[in-house]
Amino acid sequence: MNGLPGFVAKLAATLSLLALAACVQQAAVSSGPPSDFIVVSDFTVPEGVVRLDRSFGFSLHRGEAGVPTSQRAGSVGRAVAFLVTDTIASRLRALGYDAQSTVNPAPRTNVRALLISGRFRTIDEGERRRPNETGSAVIAEVEIKAGIPGSGIQNVQSFTVDSRTAPPAAAASGATHRETGVDDDATRLGAQIAGVVAEVARRNNWLPANH
Repeated sequence: MNGLPGFVAKLAATLSLLALAACVQQAAVSSGPPSDFIVVSDFTVPEGVVRLDRSFGFSLHRGEAGVPTSQRAGSVGRAVAFLVTDTIASRLRALGYDAQSTVNPAPRTNVRALLISGRFRTIDEGERRRPNETGSAVIAEVEIKAGIPGSGIQNVQSFTVDSRTAPPAAAASGATHRETGVDDDATRLGAQIAGVVAEVARRNNWLPANH
């Protein structure tokens, strides 16, 4: 690794190219032994961010109430959160990184590790009864931090991603291509986030396990 001043300047220039939206915060990661460890926490689903398709949720049995909207919203939020987290971790593992997912919002490790977390701003089911399931969207705020033994947690980068502008997710090993609506939105969002994390990891010498 080059001297620390040159490393910091190079990293700052690189991270400036990785911004996906406004509200991006950037910082250099402290130098240290390379590590391939990346931890992806489940993204949080704040109350009120899920917009349901009102045409669903009815009961097939006359006289019985349909599924409560709060219960449906919770199920949709959990499913989207799982798909985003799972896609990020899977894509990073496909690149050779030791990426693990966790439900812990603030994980701690005893080795140098990149910590990925986020919160959803919007989860919109759209109108699923229409052709191509129009109007669905998933928007999330993402944070990349670095856990450095002896130095605590450092902010590396924060950005916002929107499934409506995210490119189609490239086929991954085992992909079924069956995702539609918010499921497709979540998968594309996760793939885009994984791409940014992989670039940050590469620039900071977070080496894949097969190096």
